[in-house]
Amino acid sequence: MYQSSKYIAKVEEFVSELLCDLPDNLCYHNLKHTKEVVEACKTIAKNCKLSASDTEIVIIAAWFHDSGHAITYFGHEEAGTKIATDFLQEINYPGSKINKVVDCILATHYPPKPKNELQRILCDADMYHLSLEDYESRSFSLLKELETVTSTEIPKQYWCDKNVEFLKDHCYFTNYGKKVLQFLKEKNIKKYFTSHCKNC
Repeated sequence: MYQSSKYIAKVEEFVSELLCDLPDNLCYHNLKHTKEVVEACKTIAKNCKLSASDTEIVIIAAWFHDSGHAITYFGHEEAGTKIATDFLQEINYPGSKINKVVDCILATHYPPKPKNELQRILCDADMYHLSLEDYESRSFSLLKELETVTSTEIPKQYWCDKNVEFLKDHCYFTNYGKKVLQFLKEKNIKKYFTSHCKNC
């Protein structure tokens, strides 16, 4: 089991406090989601046999990947890189590693285009929820969030159709994602949205 470094402990404390102050309407992109992405990163990194040093980088990037929501909803990736850079410099995290953290965060911008294994791991961790049994309820939390943020009502049928389309078009990047998460995601397509859309 990977042991958290002193840097990860400081990052966890900082980001947890930051995200606790998010607006209530962010019912999807919140501290719970960030913690789940961090845990997913640990799982995928372990299965990808990532080194301890690289695992540290991707976990720190996972903590910061949605931190930009504390500043802005759209364009939060760029805002998150500023937050990450400022804090990591403050705790004397190595500059070369900060650059890798920043690149990982930016890689999660949709549609993701990861260029290396660290970025692939974070992108897959960010979409780990597509493979979970409660994906449907999570997607409707995101719907509620988008409606409140944009002050726009989104028809459920439209949302269901778009989610089926998204699930089918999405692809995982790591070997673990392709072998394990993809299979579970395909079960969700059949089990949840295919049937739900017919009754929307």
